[in-house]
Amino acid sequence: MNNRYTIPEGYRVYAIGDVHGHLDALELMHREISHDLQDRPDLTAHIVYLGDYIDRGPHSAHTIDKLVKLKERDDGIFRSFLLGNHEHYMIRFLIEGEFSETEDWMQWGGIETIRSYGYSFRTYPPVRDDLEEARDFMNTHVPEEHLHFLTSMPMALEIGDYFFAHAGINPRKSLKEQDLWELITIRQPFLSWHEEKDYKPLAKKVVHGHSISKEPVVRPHRIGVDTGLYRGGPLTAAVLEGTHVRFLQVWS
Repeated sequence: MNNRYTIPEGYRVYAIGDVHGHLDALELMHREISHDLQDRPDLTAHIVYLGDYIDRGPHSAHTIDKLVKLKERDDGIFRSFLLGNHEHYMIRFLIEGEFSETEDWMQWGGIETIRSYGYSFRTYPPVRDDLEEARDFMNTHVPEEHLHFLTSMPMALEIGDYFFAHAGINPRKSLKEQDLWELITIRQPFLSWHEEKDYKPLAKKVVHGHSISKEPVVRPHRIGVDTGLYRGGPLTAAVLEGTHVRFLQVWS
């Protein structure tokens, strides 16, 4: 697939969608990427992880541990790890003790993440006392390197003519004006921007996850790669090279 947006010559970018604690699928995707790179060993590879590594699936703690190790790996592949809204909620729970948002996080997979670190809830849905105990447990059982990884992730990344963010952008603002909440949670008017009356081409094409679709989505202003892994769909990665766009997919 060709378009007017381009990646710098000599680079190939892999943008991986929402993993949600499914480490097995992530490992399969890494193998697919390794196989895919065999045809062009001269290229510089850059893997962009688009956020939502935790929640919903069974192996959130192990997934973070894997990503921490990959961040430290020196194998000639560039890797960027972007913040997702699920990581944001976990940080708020751990560092700020933000219980006003905790009920939402529990419904969105926080229970599975806390369990993956070894805590057993006494009540379901968990009551305030149980959540306070869970927070105390997490603050002594989440490794320091996990916490540093979570709190040091950038919200966005630019490569060539592409802008990478977990959820997307507010298309009525410049890229420099985007705020955290927009980058990690926005849906509209971003998703259907090409259909809006005040549509204008964006400065860069946005590659994102967050909003689930059955197949990868390519629109004039965006590429969406969250294909619902935790719902039984595949894990998808967009492959960007020159002006070409294609996709890799694996199933858990």
